[in-house]
Amino acid sequence: MKIHQWEVWKGRPPGFEKDHWFVILSGQERCDNANLRLVNGLACYSLRGQLDDKIEVRLDAADGFAAATVCPCDFVFPLEKSKLHSTQGFVSWERQQQIKSKLKQVLRL
Repeated sequence: MKIHQWEVWKGRPPGFEKDHWFVILSGQERCDNANLRLVNGLACYSLRGQLDDKIEVRLDAADGFAAATVCPCDFVFPLEKSKLHSTQGFVSWERQQQIKSKLKQVLRL
């Protein structure tokens, strides 16, 4: 199993009752290093109601999602590589730029 930065993977970290999709944020060096068991990811949720454009980026079919999906950028989850499964491709370049911008803004980087 090879994990890539900006790829979308399914997993269930502590505190989640069921599997969710996650956008992988960690750099490729961490993703490739077998001695490092964790990667960073942003959770993805179905869009219900209004988009909170202060913290969320909307994902769509270009990012592999059939339904409107949001990616809150205010919390990064540690994900065990060995527990990730079912990739659905990469976040589009445009959305990558939006996520980067939102992370800088929300986390005040």
